[in-house]
Amino acid sequence: MRLLILLLCLQSAALCAAPRVVTSIPPLHELTAAIMEGVGEPALIIKDHASAHHFAFKPSHMRSLQQADLVIWVGRRFEAGFNRVPEVLPPSAQQLELMPVLGIENDDGHFWYSPKLLLRSVEIILAALTKLDSENRTQYKVNAVSLMEAIATWREDRQNQWLNRQPRFITDHAFTGHFEADMGFRAIATIHDQHDSHGGFKDLNRIESLLRTKPAACLLTMESPASPLAQSLAQKYKLQIVNVLTIAVTNSQSPLIVQRLDQLNIALRDCL
Repeated sequence: MRLLILLLCLQSAALCAAPRVVTSIPPLHELTAAIMEGVGEPALIIKDHASAHHFAFKPSHMRSLQQADLVIWVGRRFEAGFNRVPEVLPPSAQQLELMPVLGIENDDGHFWYSPKLLLRSVEIILAALTKLDSENRTQYKVNAVSLMEAIATWREDRQNQWLNRQPRFITDHAFTGHFEADMGFRAIATIHDQHDSHGGFKDLNRIESLLRTKPAACLLTMESPASPLAQSLAQKYKLQIVNVLTIAVTNSQSPLIVQRLDQLNIALRDCL
């Protein structure tokens, strides 16, 4: 009898065990972890200190992917090496590549800086988790609703804040475009594209011409230090270099993914 009870307990635990979810980068990990709270913790491949665009897989990463029930990543043009993910995963594993599902056709995969795209992403990840693990669908739903309420409130407040206001900034590389589209303003210029490439002297002349006619207050970056070209332009045009990822947020109780929005918003406030 004791053996039977033990077997039933083990079987019940197996049925309700958290799915093995693997995420590519910290913003996706924060987003997925918020939805999975109380059920399990997703794994993370690319840590905060590593560049998603220049990342090399290690054997441990490959093992993590091969053992996954669900792998979530931004896009094959965004995380280096993830274009091979479909070849590595076992047939039983689900794949969720967010850029095509979100309808993002350019190379800017920083969708987490758009509250609008974040809301859609929560719905997409929730659907994937519920399909994979229907036993915990209620908990996933509760978590997702709470997260979406926080994001929606943040979006409404910041849209009112930025109404008819235009921060004066350029970016080291293309990462603010989705936030700009959501808030209704645009950067003066972007130095590098998504893959850290630059258009040469012709493009540099265009950027300098823009800075002469539309003086900027700051240069936003996600790199430490900023690229040599960015530092040179900042010195020449007296731009404050602001690393968005190092900004301290005032509301540490908000979801981590919302705190990332706060970091960018605070940086842009200093560019008015």
